[in-house]
Amino acid sequence: MSHETTATSAQLVGKITLITGATSGIGEAIARAYAREGACVVLTGRRADLGESVADQIRADGGKAEFLAADLTAPGAPQAVVEAATAAFGGLDVLVNNAAAFTSSLTHEVTEADFDRVIDLNYRATYFVTKAALPHLLANRTSKVVNIGTLGAVKSWPGASIYNSSKAALENLTRTWANEYGPQGVNVNTISPGLVADAPMAATPLAQMDVETYMIPTIPARRLCTTQDVVAAAVFLAGRGSDYLHGTRILLDGGLTA
Repeated sequence: MSHETTATSAQLVGKITLITGATSGIGEAIARAYAREGACVVLTGRRADLGESVADQIRADGGKAEFLAADLTAPGAPQAVVEAATAAFGGLDVLVNNAAAFTSSLTHEVTEADFDRVIDLNYRATYFVTKAALPHLLANRTSKVVNIGTLGAVKSWPGASIYNSSKAALENLTRTWANEYGPQGVNVNTISPGLVADAPMAATPLAQMDVETYMIPTIPARRLCTTQDVVAAAVFLAGRGSDYLHGTRILLDGGLTA
């Protein structure tokens, strides 16, 4: 994985950020980018070895980072994680809801265990992490919530009924939270990428299709989304440039739905 070290304008200096699902893929890339932009980063995830390694590397590069090992679907975990995260650096300015689970099965093949695993993390845990974070986010009136969604909330495909519907619910929460907390200074928005070529979650669908023949020609950008495309949007939504964006979706699909 590429660990970029390019110079930045340090858009997030001093911002205290909590990123869920940050041990690899999109979450890790956002954590590294926020640290480069001057933020204090708290990473969460289930895999302690990977999370500690990411935090160590961020600190070695001069950034500020702490890792909290957590299964956000466990009883009480969302509240405990937020309390530990706010204690680490003394507050919270930006919450990135990235942790997610994926399953690919046609609806008649889906088990209750499949359903519960995806919904518990993608929807329920996200809901209660945000609920726990809100008192801290509301305290400063210049805070941000960045939700990581999917193109699948808009343009679905066979086998993704649970994942896509969970992310569609997240988009509805984005609009609801914007109405509930925007007047008090909390910006809530969603990034909805298409298939992210270099994200671990994309490995299975990429292996199941001839992307170059059947997918790339349908995308005006003539390429798949990358983690750095998502990172650029995540940095923007965490910074002052997005202050007038409330309850919206940034659709990173390369023009697929145009």
